[in-house]
Amino acid sequence: MPLTSFYTALTGLNNNSLAINIIGDNLANMNTIGYKSGKASFAELLAGLSGTSSNGNPVVFGLGSTLNGVTHATTQGTVSYTGKSTDAAINGNGFFVVSTDGGLGFTRSGKFEFNKDGGLVSGDGYQLMGYMAVNGQIDSNGTAVPIEIKKGQVMPAKATTTLDITGNLDSSSTAASTSIQAYDSLGATHNITVNFTGAGPNWHWSATIPAVDTGGAITDPAVEVGNGDMVFNSSGNLISPTANPTLSITGLASGAADMTIAFGLLDSNGKSTVTNFSSSSSTFTPSQNGSYASNLKEISIDSSGVIMGVSESGNTIALAQLALADFPNIEGLQKYKGSTFVSFPSSGDPSIGAAGAGGRGTVVGASLEQSNVDMAQEFVNLIAAQRAYQANSKIITATDELYQDSLNMKR
Repeated sequence: MPLTSFYTALTGLNNNSLAINIIGDNLANMNTIGYKSGKASFAELLAGLSGTSSNGNPVVFGLGSTLNGVTHATTQGTVSYTGKSTDAAINGNGFFVVSTDGGLGFTRSGKFEFNKDGGLVSGDGYQLMGYMAVNGQIDSNGTAVPIEIKKGQVMPAKATTTLDITGNLDSSSTAASTSIQAYDSLGATHNITVNFTGAGPNWHWSATIPAVDTGGAITDPAVEVGNGDMVFNSSGNLISPTANPTLSITGLASGAADMTIAFGLLDSNGKSTVTNFSSSSSTFTPSQNGSYASNLKEISIDSSGVIMGVSESGNTIALAQLALADFPNIEGLQKYKGSTFVSFPSSGDPSIGAAGAGGRGTVVGASLEQSNVDMAQEFVNLIAAQRAYQANSKIITATDELYQDSLNMKR
């Protein structure tokens, strides 16, 4: 009977050398962003049914082993903060979507940069895909397109929708006033003057803007845009109204849209921000959410993958949203270039959409996902593969000695 151990041991040598190669690849990519460690998977080679034993059981001889595939650990890598606004990491399932030479690619590496045209590109040079905003509104149900954000682009003005009053109306006085600046949809400013008149716990307020703001002459009386009554209790706290009133500004000479402004006398919890103590009157607006048009200053990425632009005026607006993709079988993806994969028949079709929906993970801005390579585990695997390689080499040596003994039988 011929000795097949030469060949079975040779398959062991080949396969364990492949295992060592994969371990080396893992260790080489310990610092590769988004890298997932791989491990060789083997299967037994069989010669087929060669008969049955005396009790009728099948007899099958082994012919060694073969590489059955390379499986990748899909565990989450450590998310590390970088502070760079264009960096992004995925916490959970999914891949960033990029445009490759022949279609779509997918990557876990969120190290993105702006190119000369304002496009966000991956470390492999492919443009990031997502959903562009229109007037700050994003439709993530549409088709993903290349994301382009021009540095220094003009951010639109934001019309004022809330004006908050915080301060005190002197209970021993009968009048007070304050002036507040608001912005319309074109970014033009309008000075809103609020006059308070009253006695004791009962007060009246009236808000006006200059007549020229609505097309009148500079000498015309101011235009009233809102008024109402205020009642305080014996502790100096506002008890009426119980909801914030609104200001209505229409017919602006600038051509801007009509404005409806929430006039904040109460905070979000319904607590009065205006008091009626026996102390000097002081009124001011700590917050006003409008702004003028200005250039884009910086960006940030939130957990939904929305890229928010921050203008020089402090205005924030949604510019785009990153698209994420998930697959029925991520092991079926084909490596394409660097950290980029492409779909393969065994991966199934990608499910592309917004982060945090459809089983896709969330996005961590200004951060990167590190590789999930466990160095200690890789060294253990290396020792096991090395010993298996050595053991198979001993089989070849022993088989050679058996053949030598057979040749010596003639002497």
